[in-house]
Amino acid sequence: MNILKEYIQENLVITNKEAEELGYTRHNLSELTKIGQLERLRPGLYQLKGKVIDDFVLISSNSNRIIFSHQTALYLHDLSDRTPNVFHISVPQGYNASHIKKRYEDLQVHYVKKDLYELGETEIKSPQGKLIPVYDIDRTICDIIIDREKIDKQIFTEAIKRYFKSQNKNLRRLIKYSRLFKIENEIRKYMEVLS
Repeated sequence: MNILKEYIQENLVITNKEAEELGYTRHNLSELTKIGQLERLRPGLYQLKGKVIDDFVLISSNSNRIIFSHQTALYLHDLSDRTPNVFHISVPQGYNASHIKKRYEDLQVHYVKKDLYELGETEIKSPQGKLIPVYDIDRTICDIIIDREKIDKQIFTEAIKRYFKSQNKNLRRLIKYSRLFKIENEIRKYMEVLS
């Protein structure tokens, strides 16, 4: 149990496959759940009993195709103070996300053209310290400018202001992305006013 416990403490959760790689069977996980050492979060996913659930880890554990984006990425990059009540994720066009939507009511799925899907993909620590997939800060700004009509004006304005004050911004990369998304003129307007 020590190897398993150390793994879960480091990664917060463990899947059946990961446990098998450590030498534990599904039966072992089931037994540990019965005696109260593990808690089953959903089929094939476990955590130590009594731990606080990290929703970011839970959602991203559904598929390696999930990238946190839009308002959720704003929060993760500290461009918004509002804790997201809806998790925004992006997946490639054509990906069947119905199994994820069934599990989470508070989920907004954005389908992205395959050639733009991986653009700006990176990792960031969740509020509980686990690395999760997210679009970088510059890609996030492009996403919210594209979808600004669907975003609360206050969140949008605050995010744009914080971005241009941020040490993490990369204006060259922002321009590069804006060309690919065909929003360069809009980005340049914000740059003229705020940088």
